[in-house]
Amino acid sequence: MAESYYIGMDLCSDSTQISFYNDISREPETVNQLNNKETYMMPNILFYSRDIGDWYVGSEASEARFKEDGIILDELYKNAKSEEIVDVDGMKYTFRQLFLLMMKMHVDTFLYRYEGATVKKLVITIPEYSKDLYKVLSGFHKELGIPEDAVEITSHLDSGLYYIFNQSSDLWINSVALFDYNADGLHYYRIDITRSKQPEVISVTHEDYSAQFNMALFGNDNILMDATFANIADYEMKKTYISSVFLTGLGFSEKWMNKSRNILCQGRRVFAGQNIYTKGACYKAVGGEYEEFYKRFFVETKENVIFDVGISSGDEEDKFIPVALGGRQWYNIRGKINIILDDTDKITIIYRSRRTEQEIREVVKLHGIPKRPNKTSKFSVEVEFEDPHRGAVLIKDVGFGKLFPTTNKIYRKEFEV
Repeated sequence: MAESYYIGMDLCSDSTQISFYNDISREPETVNQLNNKETYMMPNILFYSRDIGDWYVGSEASEARFKEDGIILDELYKNAKSEEIVDVDGMKYTFRQLFLLMMKMHVDTFLYRYEGATVKKLVITIPEYSKDLYKVLSGFHKELGIPEDAVEITSHLDSGLYYIFNQSSDLWINSVALFDYNADGLHYYRIDITRSKQPEVISVTHEDYSAQFNMALFGNDNILMDATFANIADYEMKKTYISSVFLTGLGFSEKWMNKSRNILCQGRRVFAGQNIYTKGACYKAVGGEYEEFYKRFFVETKENVIFDVGISSGDEEDKFIPVALGGRQWYNIRGKINIILDDTDKITIIYRSRRTEQEIREVVKLHGIPKRPNKTSKFSVEVEFEDPHRGAVLIKDVGFGKLFPTTNKIYRKEFEV
């Protein structure tokens, strides 16, 4: 029987990494390149070989370009949304099609190692949310021939939290530090846990050091880079007690840390790895027990919606009926319900804090709906978000069968919480 895998994919501008969940070790395992076991990073390039009339991807594409006659295609991530036509040996593609082809071939290259293997759940983690990229990736399930809900898109921040909080709990007794040093420079994230409140709260502080700490700034001067990072690390480590430090990104792949390493290691455990985000995405793909920290903690990040949106039941009990539940990234929250009104032309919208359960209420009057008998006015209520604080509630008249056809009226109530 063919294996079906939970997969985490870290998609960056220049490279992709893939991890799969190993049922035996009960840990994510990162896939190395077929022709280079020393690295997990697969270049985001395609090569069409005229010699064999077929495609190569990643490191195999890098090698084939020097051995065979063909066409190399790069910057596919940058142009992922583009519908510009590209001629490949007489065949017409858009950049968008080529980007999705590259993505599919990355996944297929992994599945090829396990003959007949399939995808059970795939979580794609990207550096940060981009509306255009999200839209392109939202259709990737079609390329793989799997259900829409079998593919999820998240951020480096979210998958980083999944990774950290699925490590031994003694690593996060106190705050946790995450340094991410990539081509765009250094970013620092401090993950704090407030245990004095119920539920316990995870909050994230982000410091952007990219202007004063980036690869272009130091060139080959590793001594200056080490000294500068040592000053940053010393400054951040003195702010609060840090249990553990995680280092990720290409900038940490070279052995330049001396003074800074000594500062980081003072009473703390330090881990360096290029595959933190892809492993975190893999934990998220598995779900189940690996989602426990999201149930235990109230997670506050710049992406997460910290309130629920619903409506009042409209009766004496005045119950909260959820439409969209927060606690996740705003771009991954969707909610829609159908309701039947009983002798009223009003709907009470409720915004309820997930931490305190404090409520904000707004009443929407449905103007222009013809008078109908009780319990024959049916509406859909849908919530959409623009960011973690703003969005809109859409109320649509859907009618009640042939007896009371829809008026096609739509009521839009924007909110900011």
